Amino acid sequence: MNKGHSITETAIMASVLIILFAVFLIGLDKALDAQEQIECYKLQANAERYENFLYSQTNQGGFYITSLEKEMCEHHGIAVDAPVR
Repeated sequence: MNKGHSITETAIMASVLIILFAVFLIGLDKALDAQEQIECYKLQANAERYENFLYSQTNQGGFYITSLEKEMCEHHGIAVDAPVR
């Protein structure tokens, strides 16, 4: 009586696991993209809400976005009208 798995069963099981892992990674990528888009829309809403509090030399605590946030939003085609600092 053979208690081990045949090579075919092992190959099928490995293939299924690889496919499931690939589907998981694709789903994770889509979820992260959606989260980044939501963040960009929030940044744009804050830029509009705090347009009178924009960052300047005289208002160093004003609203601004970082270069990474600008790059992220440009990647998704979302324009955020705020100074970059």
